[in-house]
Amino acid sequence: MDEAGTRPDRTKLDDTGKAVFTQIYDRPDPRDYYLTLGRHNYLIPDAAAPVFQSVYAAYRQVRHANRLHITDIGCSYGINAALHKYGLSMSQLLARYAAKDAAGISSAALEEDDKRFFRSLEPVDDLVFYGLDVAANAIRYGIATRVLDDGSARNLEEAPLNPDEARPLGATDIIISTGAVGYVTETTFKRVIDACGKEKPWMALFVLRQFDAGDIARALESEGYVCEALESALFPQRRFTDANEQREALARLAEIGRKPTPVEEAGWYAADFVLMRPEADAKKLPLAQMMPASRLPTASYI
Repeated sequence: MDEAGTRPDRTKLDDTGKAVFTQIYDRPDPRDYYLTLGRHNYLIPDAAAPVFQSVYAAYRQVRHANRLHITDIGCSYGINAALHKYGLSMSQLLARYAAKDAAGISSAALEEDDKRFFRSLEPVDDLVFYGLDVAANAIRYGIATRVLDDGSARNLEEAPLNPDEARPLGATDIIISTGAVGYVTETTFKRVIDACGKEKPWMALFVLRQFDAGDIARALESEGYVCEALESALFPQRRFTDANEQREALARLAEIGRKPTPVEEAGWYAADFVLMRPEADAKKLPLAQMMPASRLPTASYI
C-alpha cells in the first residue's frame, strides 16, 4: 500500500510493460513489499532457490571453494539472502509479515523484532551476501537486520560505485539476480564485474521471457565469458495483475519473436535461467550437467 493506504493502480504500466509497484520497494520496512507481491503469487524466489543451490555446489566443485560471497543485483530487502542463508520460504516470510502487519507494530519495532528473529536462525549454508539495489531503505533494513551482510544503494546505470563501495565486491564469487534484467542493462553488470577481483565471478540470472540477456552476454565476451541457457525449464515469477498487463507481456514477447508458453497463457510471467561464466569453468562442468531435472520446475509448478 502507498502512503494513503490505497493499492497500486493495476492498470498503470511502467516502461517495461509491467504494473507499477514502485511504492513498495523503498519503504522503511518490508511489509508492503511482501504483502503486495504475495497477493500476486510472487514465486520466483522459491522457484529459483534449487537452481541457485545447484550453482553454489557446482562453483564449489569447479573452484574448490567453501564459503561463498554472493552479490545480489536488485536484492530489495534481501529476500534471496533470507532463503539461501537460512532456508526460509516465501510462504514463511509472507506469514511472518502478514502477522506483523495485522499487529500494527511500528517500523522501528519490526526492525528490532527482525534483528532478533534472524539472529536466532542457524544458517543452512556458508554464504556472505552483498546487496545492490537503488532502494536505500531496503538496503539499510537488510543490513540492519543481518539478512544482508553488506550492500550499497546505487543506480549503476548512471554512475559506477565509488572505491569504498566497490571494495567489498572484490571477494564476489557469484553474482545473482531474480528480476533486475529488464530494469538494468549490461552497463550495471559490467560495472559490477569491473569491481570484482581478478578471478571473475559467475553470473546466475533469471530473466523474464519478454526481456533478453543477449546484450549482457555480448558485453562480457571480451572478459572471456560464455553464456549458457537452461532449456529444460520455465520458472513462474508471479501472476499478471490483470488482463491489461498480460496483453502487454504477450505483445512484448511477439516483438522479440517469441511465442507465449502455457505459463504465460495461464496468466503468469515466466522467466528463463542463464549462467554466464569464464569459458574454462563452463568446459569443466557444463550447465546441463549441473541441473538434475527432478529439481527443476515446469508449467505444472503453478
